[in-house]
Amino acid sequence: MTRLWVVVVLLAIVAAACSQSGTSTASDRQAERQARQAARKAAKCQRRGTCPSVPDLGGSPAPSSPVTTAPSGPLKPVLQGLLDRDGEPPAQYVGTAVRGWVVKAYWKDLQKAPGGPLTDNNAIDQAITAAHKLGVGLKLRVYSGIYAPDWAKSLGGGPVTVVDPQDKEQGTVGRFWTDDFGKAYADLEQKLAAKYDTVPEVREVVVSRCTTFFAEPFIRDKGDKASVANMLGAGFSFDADQNCHREQIDAHKVWAQTHSDVDFSPYQNIERKGVNSVDEGFTESMMDYCRTTLGARCVLENNSIRTPVQSNYAAMYDRIKAAGPPISFQTANPNKIGDLLSTLIWAAQQGANSVELPGSYQQQPPQTFTAANEALLKNPT
Repeated sequence: MTRLWVVVVLLAIVAAACSQSGTSTASDRQAERQARQAARKAAKCQRRGTCPSVPDLGGSPAPSSPVTTAPSGPLKPVLQGLLDRDGEPPAQYVGTAVRGWVVKAYWKDLQKAPGGPLTDNNAIDQAITAAHKLGVGLKLRVYSGIYAPDWAKSLGGGPVTVVDPQDKEQGTVGRFWTDDFGKAYADLEQKLAAKYDTVPEVREVVVSRCTTFFAEPFIRDKGDKASVANMLGAGFSFDADQNCHREQIDAHKVWAQTHSDVDFSPYQNIERKGVNSVDEGFTESMMDYCRTTLGARCVLENNSIRTPVQSNYAAMYDRIKAAGPPISFQTANPNKIGDLLSTLIWAAQQGANSVELPGSYQQQPPQTFTAANEALLKNPT
């Protein structure tokens, strides 16, 4: 069995190397084939209980000493190059401008009842079928927040009304900082990992328990006074939120062969006012926690890069770069991004492995993005 495990690991290394070697679709398909072979062998040893290491699926580690769990099989290659953040791209962009895409799925559509099974032929299943045909990888972004099922929003108390300060959209969220909600999220991740962790096309999954409108757990909608009052009135606190952030990362230890992405922003502490409400130190401490807990499986991410760089994000970007790969970014919306190509080159200079494009990229011919893809592919993973 030891010899077999060595073969599996070697295959994983070859797969990762192939995925870095160029921009051609043929290279991507070769990497997928080898990752598939490694995943099958890993799944076999997991069933027999003969893998060298098994992830700790027990309780949450103490905040002062998080436990890193080793993968129970070869870690799949991280996504590289440019990604479509809205789903499957048009055919002419696949393998040229775009090397994969984000699967946008909603918790309420995936799990209809408490502790229930995942729905059949869901958005993830459909995307895997399409990606397999094209030989590309996927990032799963399962939205919680306002997209959590009603039964989850009722855990620990009734749903809480919030408003997005940017576009004034209104919705309700569950009390994501409570233990009951956390257990439901952990159950969801366990079921998702059981089904998709060994699927070669599924390369990354986004951490999203402690969120409101977007899969951005450090944003607390502090620009809307009513939302702040509603959250605090429902029992939200900074202490509870710190615990929520740690536990949502812990919940992703079940993804043994798949990377988990955390979107980092300067943390908004809604118990404070003015400049004191921005807590960069907490954000950076959670980067450390993610890397300590998940190891190489932790992808550091931010979803609002633009040109010029926002001054209040500069220190955070420096910390992400210093922490090293794997790193992923998403651009800001088209009306905020500034110059798209300059932003993509900046991301490559920051050490990014992948960047999620805005929908407006399709206004440009595929070859426009050749240089940006090549720059991203050169970065270590």
